[in-house]
Amino acid sequence: MKIYNKPLKRSIFWGCFVFFVLLCLILSILTYSTYTKSLYRSYEERMTDIINYVENHIDIEDLSECVRTEVESDKYKELMDFMDGIMEDFDIHYLYIVYPIMGDEPCMVNILSADTKYGREFEPDGYYLCSVAYDDYELDELKLYYDAMNENDGSDITFFKDFSAWGYDYTGLKSLIDPDGNKFAVLCVDIEVSELRNTIKLHTAVNVILIVALAIMFITIFMMWLNKNITEPISKLEKSVVAFAKTSHDQKDPEKLKYDPPEIHTQNEVESLSNAVIQMTDDMRKYVISVLDAEDKVEDMRNKVNHMDMLAYQDALTHVKNKAWYDKTKERVDDDIIKGKARFGIVMVDLNNLKKINDGFGHEHGNDYIFGACHEICVVYDHSPVFRIGGDEFVVLLENKDYETRDELLNKIKATFALTSADESKDPWERYSAAIGMAVFDSKKDISMDDVFKRADALMYEDKLKSKMARE
Repeated sequence: MKIYNKPLKRSIFWGCFVFFVLLCLILSILTYSTYTKSLYRSYEERMTDIINYVENHIDIEDLSECVRTEVESDKYKELMDFMDGIMEDFDIHYLYIVYPIMGDEPCMVNILSADTKYGREFEPDGYYLCSVAYDDYELDELKLYYDAMNENDGSDITFFKDFSAWGYDYTGLKSLIDPDGNKFAVLCVDIEVSELRNTIKLHTAVNVILIVALAIMFITIFMMWLNKNITEPISKLEKSVVAFAKTSHDQKDPEKLKYDPPEIHTQNEVESLSNAVIQMTDDMRKYVISVLDAEDKVEDMRNKVNHMDMLAYQDALTHVKNKAWYDKTKERVDDDIIKGKARFGIVMVDLNNLKKINDGFGHEHGNDYIFGACHEICVVYDHSPVFRIGGDEFVVLLENKDYETRDELLNKIKATFALTSADESKDPWERYSAAIGMAVFDSKKDISMDDVFKRADALMYEDKLKSKMARE
C-alpha cells in the first residue's frame, strides 16, 4: 500500500498555524487602523475645541486693527495672556496666530505666538506683533499654511501634518476674517505627532501580544484535543486496516481473513472532525467579536463615567459649577491656607425678585431669570469659577487675574445689574437684580474659606437691606 508523507496531524497543525498567523496579522492591522483613526479623531475634536474657545475670546475688529497699525492694544495684550494660559493648561505643542505670504519673497508674518510662563521669562521666542520670518519656515511648509488658509473659509477647522524645524506636528488651522470680509490671519494649534505615534504603537503592541498569546494557548489546547479525539483514533484505524490488508492479500484461508478493530470510543470520526472544525471556527469568531465588543464597552463605559463625573459637579440649569464642586474647591483652598499660600477673594451674589418672577410669570421664566443673571456674572468674572450653591445664590472665587482687579470687577458687576434692573424696555424676567458682597482672605483673622464666605455673605445681606430700603 502507498504510504503518504503528509500525516493528518502535521497538516492540521500547519494549517492551524498559518490560519492563526493570518488572523493575528489581520487583527493587528485592524486594531492599528481603528485606534489610529480614533486617536486622530479625538485629537481633532480637542484641537477644534481649543481653536473655537480661543476664537470666542478674540475681538476680531481690534486684532485686525492691531495688524494694520502694528500697534499692540490692551485687548491684544489680554488675548496674549489668555492664549498663554491655554498653553499652560492644555497639553499642546504650539498655539499661535500668523499670516503666510507667498510670492517673490515668501515669508510668515507673526501676529501672536503664545508661550508658557517659563518660556516668556527664560526662553522667549523673539516673535512680536507683525514680525516677519523669512528663514524659519521652509517653502513647502509655508505653502502648506498658505493653501490651508485659502481652503479654509473660517467656518470650520483644516487639519494637516507639518514637519518643521520645531518638530513633526499635527496642525489645526482656522482663518480669521475681519469685518470687511478679508482673511487677515490664521489661528493655529499644534500637537506633536511623535506623541500620537508613541500612544498608537504602545496600544497596538499590547493588543498584538494579547492576540498572539491567546492564539498560542488556543493552538496548544486544540492540538491536545485533536490528538486524543481524532488523530490517534484515525491512526489506530489506519493500522488495523493496513494489517487486515496485508493478511488478506492473496489469502486463501477464510479463517485468516479477520479484521481486528481498534478500541475507538468516538461514534463517527469524520462527523466529529467536521463538527470540531465548525465549532472551532465559530468559537474563534465569537471570541474575536467578544474581545472587540469588550473593548467598545470599556471605552463606552469610560466615556459615560467621565460624562457622569462632569454632570455630578455641574448645575443642570446654568451649567456653572454646583455646590458639590464648591465643597471640593473649598478643600483645596483650605489646604492652601494651611500651607500659607492662599490668596483669594469671594464674591457672594444673591438674586433679588426671584419669588416675584416665579409667582407672577411662572417658574419657567423664573429659570430664565436665574440663567440670564448667571450669564451676566460669568461674563464679568470670565477668568474665575462661578458656583451656584442655592436656588438664587451664586459664589465667585477670585484668584490670579480677577483677584488683582477685584474692585474694578465688583463695580462692573454692580453696574451691570443696576443697568439691567432699570431697563424697562425688557421683560421682567430679563431685568436682573442682585445683592452683592465681596470679602478678601486675611491671613491674620481667617483660618478657613468659610470665614471669608461668611464675611462676603454678611456684606451681601447688608447690600440687600440697603437695596430694599431704597426701593421703599
